[in-house]
Amino acid sequence: MSRWGKPIKNRKKRDPRYFLNEALGATDRDRGQSGPIQADPGDEAIGQVTDDFSTMEVVRVVDFLNSPEGQDPKVRAALAGGKEDGAPSDEVIQVNENAAPTVGDMGPTQNEISLMKSIGWGLSSIKTVENATSGDITGQGLKIVTSGKLVIDGHHRWSSTWAIAGPAAKISAVDIALPGDSAEKKLSVAQVAIAAAMPPDSGKIPSASAKAEGGGSDNILGKGADEIAQMILAVEGEIAESKLPILGPEYLAEIVQSPAGQKHFGLTPDMDADKAKGTIVGVVAGNLSNLPPPQGPPRDYMPQFGGGDTHKGRVDLDQVTAKMQSGDVNYKSMYEGRDPWANFWNRKK
Repeated sequence: MSRWGKPIKNRKKRDPRYFLNEALGATDRDRGQSGPIQADPGDEAIGQVTDDFSTMEVVRVVDFLNSPEGQDPKVRAALAGGKEDGAPSDEVIQVNENAAPTVGDMGPTQNEISLMKSIGWGLSSIKTVENATSGDITGQGLKIVTSGKLVIDGHHRWSSTWAIAGPAAKISAVDIALPGDSAEKKLSVAQVAIAAAMPPDSGKIPSASAKAEGGGSDNILGKGADEIAQMILAVEGEIAESKLPILGPEYLAEIVQSPAGQKHFGLTPDMDADKAKGTIVGVVAGNLSNLPPPQGPPRDYMPQFGGGDTHKGRVDLDQVTAKMQSGDVNYKSMYEGRDPWANFWNRKK
């Protein structure tokens, strides 16, 4: 029994994915000469965990990928070898890079949504309010990642859009046809794809947290409008990621004159600051209280296609989707028919 709960099988008897001992290093064997072969060590380690990551819950998959075994460069290289098996197209994952779902039709997969990450920009920056119905509330040309009606990555851009513009707003997305019969299993494949897209020696996979700056959680999922309104008022004046204060005096003075503020919050130009603040807080709290319940794990286990808090600049969405579309993501074992000499002869060419 492996430490991951799967019986250890004699892979040599069931798996023809063997290599020359020297295939990973040095040899000048003449073509066609026989020699000792061995199971690829990366495949061996993966095979002791599962034959198909799309059948596993994401917490187990992340725990494996972050373990010493899962961080082994040989394992990471094997995860990027989907086209090297006997069915090179069986792991191709379809991607629509120009999806535009309605935010109210989507549901979260992570079980925490941060208040500050949902309101910080929208309640401090007029420009953000104006961008709320553009498809990208950040104004930076960013897209969230979805799989059907599930938000896979970009939860706070999704919740920020809902907070300001309500459930009817559209949002720009990359929609991925992730395999798996549940949200958790789709997330597992996404995590394997991210690991496959990174250099084999990258260590742990990217992660992010929903914890507030003070260390506690400011999760809003499952909370009612009144409670969320009190949470918003409690952070009034705090400096957001925008470097501007939440519901600051300049913001309140300008938002009542803004067509976007009038449209999304029901403001009028003659409102004073207190009236405007109360109206905005009521609308935003009401919108956020209607976010659907989650279908996935804590945010620490969620896929971070852009590197999250831990790997910024070391992986990006385009890299991951390219791996998916090419069939390189080795999320399931299909070794039958593999030519065990393929790696050797490819190196000789």
